[in-house]
Amino acid sequence: MSMKSVEHSALWTICEKDKGDKYVELQNSVGQRWYIPLRNSSVHLSLFQPSSIQGKIVVYLFEIIKHFPIILHIIHAKIVRLQFTKDFQDIIENIFKTNHCTFGVFCGSPGYHQKPTLLISKGKYILGYCKLTDNEYVKKLFQDENENLTYLHSKGIINVPTPLFCDHLPFRQSILAFIQSTNRNREKKVKIATYTNQKLIDFVKQTNTKTKVAIPFNDSDFSKSINNLEQHIHLLKDMDMKDTLKSGISMINENRDSFKYFCASHGDLTPWNSFIVQNGFFAFDLEYFKKSYTPWYDYFHFFTQEMLYNNHANAEQIYLKYKDLRSHFFLNQNNVDLFYLSYLLIIFEFYLNRDNGILNDRINECMEIWASLIKHILENVSKNN
Repeated sequence: MSMKSVEHSALWTICEKDKGDKYVELQNSVGQRWYIPLRNSSVHLSLFQPSSIQGKIVVYLFEIIKHFPIILHIIHAKIVRLQFTKDFQDIIENIFKTNHCTFGVFCGSPGYHQKPTLLISKGKYILGYCKLTDNEYVKKLFQDENENLTYLHSKGIINVPTPLFCDHLPFRQSILAFIQSTNRNREKKVKIATYTNQKLIDFVKQTNTKTKVAIPFNDSDFSKSINNLEQHIHLLKDMDMKDTLKSGISMINENRDSFKYFCASHGDLTPWNSFIVQNGFFAFDLEYFKKSYTPWYDYFHFFTQEMLYNNHANAEQIYLKYKDLRSHFFLNQNNVDLFYLSYLLIIFEFYLNRDNGILNDRINECMEIWASLIKHILENVSKNN
């Protein structure tokens, strides 16, 4: 990612370079960029969650590496200075009722929907997070997430952030900021969940139970997403993939009566936007939340994304693990294959709808894997019926 694309980020409306405190600027091979303050850097490293071995080594040795410019140069990092504007600092201090806050920065994934995220700390204590955007589509996501977090709290789901502020910055009306609390702190030992972790399963089960609604199929968010998928299938170039998706949609329509209820869904639950602390599983970044998706949607997304991005698994390897899950975790759960099929169809809809068919190489690779998984699941559902 070029510096030019970063400079157009909403970040630079509340921050100036070449003055202020020292930061380590990190970047990875796919163009993601972080600014980690030298002071209390261990607190802010939670923003940097690498999947590569090199990245994990950088995190492990960061407290040493940050003092050696030559080593930083080797890993394509460098020391820079950042100063946040007084107007922005005043807003943060007013919300959290404290002063002299420190900010770590993740600039966001490159692309049209890039959104900087700031980790806000006071000393070694993490206060919360602030996300920024000047993109109208992303503003709507932030506003929806603000409402969705409020909705979840009203249902007794407390292992998600509390929204604190969602509005345009008074000193820069083009920028919308979304600020929320967190349960992630250095004083509490934080672990990253895997798909086999019982805490994750309990969280999804609790969310399913507390938010379940018995509504007509056509009134569900799931049904709307399936309809959107039908409208966007033409964007795919692979005819076999198109046919696979059409077969999957037909299978869902033939089994509408099997969907007795729908549940709230995080929408993008992964190892990268969740954590375990003090024996509790916590989730954040609920921008793609839905009130009425199929049961276990979040679990299947977490499982599949972990297999794809952490384990670098292919379709056959993922399917074998899925069969193992079905035999153990879901032994007494009806319609598991239908629920996994539902997830796989919706993940297609998500990318086709969001990106209007303009997909990068990695998403195209994932789609080939998802399509292969759909074929396997279709065989299972056909046998069971």
